[in-house]
Amino acid sequence: MIRLFLFFMLIFSVAANAVEKRKPYLVFLRPGTTLTRISDRKEVELTKGIYANVLETNPNRRDLFIVYNKAGKPLYETSALGIMEVANDLRILPNVDAEISYPAPTVSRTNDKMAFIDSQFNIHFDSLQTAALNPDISQNVSSAVGPRYELRTLYNSTIPVNFGLGVNYESIGWNNDQGDPTTLTIFSFGPQIERVVYNEDTISASVLFGAEFAPVYQSKSGDFTEKYKAMLFDIGVEGNWATQYGKWCAGIHYRHHDLTLTSTTRTNVGPVPEEISLNSIGVMLGYKYEWDL
Repeated sequence: MIRLFLFFMLIFSVAANAVEKRKPYLVFLRPGTTLTRISDRKEVELTKGIYANVLETNPNRRDLFIVYNKAGKPLYETSALGIMEVANDLRILPNVDAEISYPAPTVSRTNDKMAFIDSQFNIHFDSLQTAALNPDISQNVSSAVGPRYELRTLYNSTIPVNFGLGVNYESIGWNNDQGDPTTLTIFSFGPQIERVVYNEDTISASVLFGAEFAPVYQSKSGDFTEKYKAMLFDIGVEGNWATQYGKWCAGIHYRHHDLTLTSTTRTNVGPVPEEISLNSIGVMLGYKYEWDL
């Protein structure tokens, strides 16, 4: 019985310590920190720094904190960017041994920085206007539909826009006038910019802009191959919603292709413009994974 009693006392002590660690603690909120009121999600910016009790919503990430008033009631939420830890500064009696000689403190110092990043994999179904390619590939096809695969990684910054890099691979096939298969292959990458225009609980919406260089942009029909130098420009609207299986995305994108024919294996191709352009529009479905450094 004594052993059982001691075991339960040990369990109680561990649980009490865990609860103690999760109690709110005092920090300094820097000037300019944005507080979001929990009741109506209204944002307030601090004009001067204040001391307040906070508690992180997730002790593993420590990226979102609840701010309490003097009565101990949770009123606001804020990110880690405006929080300065002051626990060490409030120690009245430092643990210093007077018999030990300590070296002079270094003049250099470092600050811990956290980068919040999200990676997103998307599948697009694009309708491409191929009529502009007809003089090059000796066909009479106006449009074609095919999949495009995109991997996008964005840095979630403190400014109103998020920015990063997108990589796209697209392969669209169709039959020419004689029934022969034709394939257009595009591999492109470039900077991406996202502007969040709506954010409420588990749902958000954003506008995206991108500019991509295409090292591979070629069409192949039978034994003939045309290669192009290409720049692509993208604008899209996406919605995001969080579920128990992660964050999903859906949207629509419009892309403009600026092309220059660089080589062809055809011998009977007539004069072509130095530059041609075509457009595509499509819908997409994606999955987003958020992480931090």
